Amino acid sequence: MMKRVSYIFLLLQVLVCACGKGVDTPEEKQVDGPVTLTVATVNVLKPEGRRAEMSMDQQVVRLALGQSIVKTGADIIGFNELDQTHQISGVYSLSSACKFTNMSWSIEWPNDIHESTPLSYSYANGFAYNSSKLRLEESGYVWLSKYDDTWYVKPSAAYLNAGSPERTCIWARMTHKASKKEFWLFVTHLPTSSQGGAYNMARVLNRYAEHKAGSAPAILTGDMNSALGSAPYRALISYWKDGNIEADWGTLSGSSKSYYYTVDEFSRNHPERRIDHIMTRGCTASDYHTIVETYTIDGVEWCPSDHLPLVAKIVIE
Repeated sequence: MMKRVSYIFLLLQVLVCACGKGVDTPEEKQVDGPVTLTVATVNVLKPEGRRAEMSMDQQVVRLALGQSIVKTGADIIGFNELDQTHQISGVYSLSSACKFTNMSWSIEWPNDIHESTPLSYSYANGFAYNSSKLRLEESGYVWLSKYDDTWYVKPSAAYLNAGSPERTCIWARMTHKASKKEFWLFVTHLPTSSQGGAYNMARVLNRYAEHKAGSAPAILTGDMNSALGSAPYRALISYWKDGNIEADWGTLSGSSKSYYYTVDEFSRNHPERRIDHIMTRGCTASDYHTIVETYTIDGVEWCPSDHLPLVAKIVIE
């Protein structure tokens, strides 16, 4: 009996010593070599402006939107055109619509600024990430200037100087748990050509990314409202690398009649409609593809947004 007690005591001592040395859990054990992540950019489209049977009030529409996001299989997702309905506590919360496991959500970022009213969430950006693989170290956001070669942190300064439409850039510093590799994520939504300012904001975004990330690997996602060859796109690729030159599918529908579309209205081989982008710096992207998920009304298949989610594989050496 005494020998058994002594053996158990010795075993407990070994375990205590091992715990004190910080034994890695399986998900955090150090691994070497390149890291591959699946990254998506998703413009969810604000739910306003749709006819009743196409609205986010309809469960079938919300389910299709959620399933289109889940089908990306992404470790990181950048979101555009969020509003209060999509927040964690929102009526049509993305986190409840998307049946992900191990996904952490960071989608409650304000965007619009007004002189005498609180910040609003119209056209806001956000992101989600696989918390079993990735650790969020820090995050924040700035307003990009429409006119000047700068960015603004304070809403009052942005209201006075940034110009309209307001556009933010979210940043996040992340660590891949298993490899300890650190990288940066940037998420933004640039104005349309008719709104103006996209070219200058693209230049400011480049400067801001360099200011924050330096030479560390970085990923940029977003609806840039900028097709291949446009001035804002050329500004972006002067700093970022775009591996999506040969994609078949555009990400924005070719139809302008409304905010809901059939699959046939999304256009193949139309570079001018490829405005959602995933770009990189200090890492490489490949296997770009779009996700098509539909719901059916009166025998016709519809897409839940006017953008198709775009997905890519990112390799960090």
